[in-house]
Amino acid sequence: MTSRIGTFVREHVATLDEESSVQQAAELMADRNVGSLVVTRNGEVVGLFTERDLVKRVVSRQRDPETLPLKDVATMTNLVTISHDRSCRAAMQMMRSNNCRRLLVYQGDRFLGLASLRTVAYALVDQSVGRNTLANVFVGMALAAAIVVIIILVFLLPDMLDIAQNVTAQ
Repeated sequence: MTSRIGTFVREHVATLDEESSVQQAAELMADRNVGSLVVTRNGEVVGLFTERDLVKRVVSRQRDPETLPLKDVATMTNLVTISHDRSCRAAMQMMRSNNCRRLLVYQGDRFLGLASLRTVAYALVDQSVGRNTLANVFVGMALAAAIVVIIILVFLLPDMLDIAQNVTAQ
């Protein structure tokens, strides 16, 4: 059974308006213990701000986070989105091909939340473990059946040798 990405969406996503300062964003991310937040304009998703954006576009360039608006440093174009009914495998391929760690998940036009690389990877591992467990059960059953057949043959071996001696003696 293929897991759908919508099952693993983090729905309670931290959001801030694009005019909010980077300092406010960093504080919200620290308070919520998250590595990203969704940037909005009039309640609509317009961007994504991550710890990586903070380091690369603010700290490394020595920009003032108190006065710098999110819209100037967040990823506001080429946002990578995925439909909630796509598979986790498709989500992983999308992240790989777009070199990103988070996907904005939608159901039609409705934003559902974020799916992170970690969450998708865990889902794929869990799915794989489930398949391996089932395969291991079948292999174990086949091995048990083979052992039972060998035990039966060992118990019947003396009788079979007697029969073989009687047949060859005649």
